[in-house]
Amino acid sequence: MPPGLGGSSRGCAETAGEHPSERQAKPQPARGRGRLETSVVYWATSNNPVRVTLQGFRQLAQQFVRVVAIGLALGLPLAGCATRNASVIPVAAQPADFPTQLAEYVRAQTALAADDFEGAQTALAGLIAIADPTIRPLAEVAAGANDIASMRSDFKPLSEFLAAMELPPGYARAYCPMYDGGSNWVQVDGPVRNPYYGSEMLTCGVVDAAPGAHMDHSPQHGGRVFMAPDSFHHIEGVYPEPGIFRLYATDNYREPVDVTFWMGRIVLEEEYDAESDEFVEVRSAALLPSPDGAYLEAEVGDQPFPAEMIAKIRVVEEFPEDRFDFIFSEFSSAAPDVIDTSPAAAVPETLPLAERIRPRIPELTSDIVQGISQRNEEIANLVATGGFTEIFIPALQSKELALALHDRAEDLPAQDRNLIRIAVRSLVRSAWLLDWYGDLGNKQQVSDAHDVFDEAVDLITEIYGGVEP
Repeated sequence: MPPGLGGSSRGCAETAGEHPSERQAKPQPARGRGRLETSVVYWATSNNPVRVTLQGFRQLAQQFVRVVAIGLALGLPLAGCATRNASVIPVAAQPADFPTQLAEYVRAQTALAADDFEGAQTALAGLIAIADPTIRPLAEVAAGANDIASMRSDFKPLSEFLAAMELPPGYARAYCPMYDGGSNWVQVDGPVRNPYYGSEMLTCGVVDAAPGAHMDHSPQHGGRVFMAPDSFHHIEGVYPEPGIFRLYATDNYREPVDVTFWMGRIVLEEEYDAESDEFVEVRSAALLPSPDGAYLEAEVGDQPFPAEMIAKIRVVEEFPEDRFDFIFSEFSSAAPDVIDTSPAAAVPETLPLAERIRPRIPELTSDIVQGISQRNEEIANLVATGGFTEIFIPALQSKELALALHDRAEDLPAQDRNLIRIAVRSLVRSAWLLDWYGDLGNKQQVSDAHDVFDEAVDLITEIYGGVEP
């Protein structure tokens, strides 16, 4: 503690007779449960050790400072180094093991995702009753909130701390990039259930599932596969024969999902309503489950190619409806596509995907512009034919080419240089959106993102049209 603040100018370890050099040289245990007593954070062994990452330790330290600040603001007595063994926070005689504490936390997370303030209060009270001295003060801060918005804000420190832990089987970390500059939480491994936004944006975020999840996006029945917005379900639409549409679902490990209780329909025709700025359904057919729950099926009548069918499904009754746009140029076939494996076409599979698709940057600026234009035409064709999941390759390749243009913009006049930088920024952002929306299979979102992308390409070609290469 610094001199003049009512304590010794030496640290706690020195007060206890330990030299700073000894403290620095002493090896710290790699595993253990964080213990928060009075104003000191230290590590101790436990019958139920939990591995905490460096990030988790830093977050713990930050939250400790926050708890102390709250205590000072409320006028609570905080003991100093001399009273190290006197715990300020009452501790349960026998805290529950970490999985049991985590289960209570997830009850609160689930309640917040369902906009259930009272349910979250009850769950947090249950967590406080069994929590160890590290988790308990964080849970108490969240439980003390007066409304659900405040609780969600106070729920973040607890969530960030637990998300840094080594999680038991059945649980997964999840991340929302939009809430408070990016926020983590822990939930049951499955569809995204965002506790920070609830019903407003329930599926906003991604689940960091166990190794092996989300690695396979290939069709299992010869159709087209999209990723559901919940970042868990894979949706495959199949047009196996005239008049029949089928929809299969798999989980994040591509294991079949029983769709018996799913609700949905196939929209065969819709019209744009300028007054409401929305598409209105004109003709649709119900999606009904097969007797064994293996797929949903709709009788769609004879559809000329290219056959456009919009699947609208709701996985759980109270959750939002998701849209998937399928465009078939021919009937689906379960036979695998023939893949060219000749040496000339082969690419080392050991390289990351981003490296395998990275384009060669031409020396001539005019060739870069031409490469962007060609890929824009390829994207337009994929949008028209429903190849949404293939858009990411030309989109991300265009992004790399555009960034190369950005680096060469210094040679342009000042006005053109600024316009190119604006165009490149717009192209890069829309390329990422094309990648994301393409996986979701929503044609409206893909088309909107491509409109922005196309405008950026037009501006680039216009500026470089009269510029020497």
